[in-house]
Amino acid sequence: MKKFVLYVIIGCCTLLLGCFETTQEITINKNGTGVFSNTTDLSKVVGMLKQMGGEDAEKMQSKDTTILLKGAADSIPGLTQEQRDIVSGGKMRLVMNVQEEKLLVKLDFPFQKLSDVQMLKGILPSLSVSALKRLPGANQMPSGGGDTDSTKVKTFESYFDDVVSAKVISKTLNKSKYATAGDDELMKSLQQMSGMGSPVKVNYVINLPKKAKKVEGKAATLSSNKKKVTVSVTSDDFFNDPSKFEYRIEY
Repeated sequence: MKKFVLYVIIGCCTLLLGCFETTQEITINKNGTGVFSNTTDLSKVVGMLKQMGGEDAEKMQSKDTTILLKGAADSIPGLTQEQRDIVSGGKMRLVMNVQEEKLLVKLDFPFQKLSDVQMLKGILPSLSVSALKRLPGANQMPSGGGDTDSTKVKTFESYFDDVVSAKVISKTLNKSKYATAGDDELMKSLQQMSGMGSPVKVNYVINLPKKAKKVEGKAATLSSNKKKVTVSVTSDDFFNDPSKFEYRIEY
């Protein structure tokens, strides 16, 4: 049963499909440092685990584990030394409670400059795979369970251009890349899931060091203190109106 849980977690997070809800959060300090976080909520998978695991699933112990990712970058091909240093400073937290149907995987990466955020977004699929392989027992996964080449995995992020600077934070649709989305097998699978009434939800949260001067975006909302911007979209939006993913924040 433990092997099956790991298979589900790594499979979902590797493909970023069927994960049901992900939240990317950027917290920026006044000096330009901060934390980039990515939380994958797999809680809806727990119901499936119960059905497939029966009584064994009900008896599984709850977990709240934090794993430091020092050295995790060694298993990711093509990283620069700067990228390796940032990844090595990260950590992963796994929260699992079968009885409460709760399953969360959170990655946290402190950064020293804003340009690091764009880099982290670009290598996130590889980071997810490498981090999850560090879970206890991950080496007991069924053959082929974690062998997907994460360097070739495309996510929503693959079709947008991000800017993160001291004055502007934005996400803009790359129309030429988006025109090829229909050719990607993973995107096709995601579209099929959406068509069956199971859209994946994505949240982008930006915590600013000062009040926003201007916020644009169909799905963007600004908090009452004007320091937090939230963009909540779904896979349906990606295929029907990808401009909902776009936003521009001046601060």
